[in-house]
Amino acid sequence: MLYALHNMPLNLRARIWMKTTRFRTLTLSTLSIFLFTLAASVPSANAKNAQPILTNNQALRIIDSALKIQPLFWQGFSVPYSIERASNHQNAAMLEVLFNHGLLTRSKETKVIEIANSNRKRIALNHRYDFVDQQTGALFKSQGGFYYGHGRLKNIVKLSKPYLIGDDYYAEAYIQWYVADIQDWVDAPAFDPVRILRRSLESTQKPFEKRVFLQHNGDSWGFWKGQPAAL
Repeated sequence: MLYALHNMPLNLRARIWMKTTRFRTLTLSTLSIFLFTLAASVPSANAKNAQPILTNNQALRIIDSALKIQPLFWQGFSVPYSIERASNHQNAAMLEVLFNHGLLTRSKETKVIEIANSNRKRIALNHRYDFVDQQTGALFKSQGGFYYGHGRLKNIVKLSKPYLIGDDYYAEAYIQWYVADIQDWVDAPAFDPVRILRRSLESTQKPFEKRVFLQHNGDSWGFWKGQPAAL
């Protein structure tokens, strides 16, 4: 073949060389375009782990939404609860307030009580407080007490930059928050000694403070309950 090409007329050899060169140029150009398109269509590991953006407004919306759906409960004593009708104990006053707000029922109860270190007995006239119905009782036990409100975000004091733990990004926020939808019974004088309830009433002016976390799952930011396991 080399001998035949060598003995071809010069003008014919020139034409074959030009066609071959043009084909090679076209092939290399097409291959380059194909490889560039393929590379662009495959996400790189660096792109997957690229640090996501978290603005202060984003964090505000996410944290406030999370606080609103977390109800707050108070459980000062177990129910049913019996106490003497003439008692001046703090619990007697609290139970009466809860009864007056329709959260408990009250019935009269008579008990015979043995007097310690004596053969004598005495009669106790009690009030017995119980749940309005079985459903209310089951709800009380499952939720851990009487509902008194829910949280709302007042301010983000400090927001960290996103940082990578494992495959996900997290951000840490130190916040001020207050209690909204406070129930009427909380404001009764009988509950003044209960610090958490008293502070809840003051929380719009004197907010609570705590640290919360946000997580980016690869698509969007969301509220993270607790703290990342690696911390």
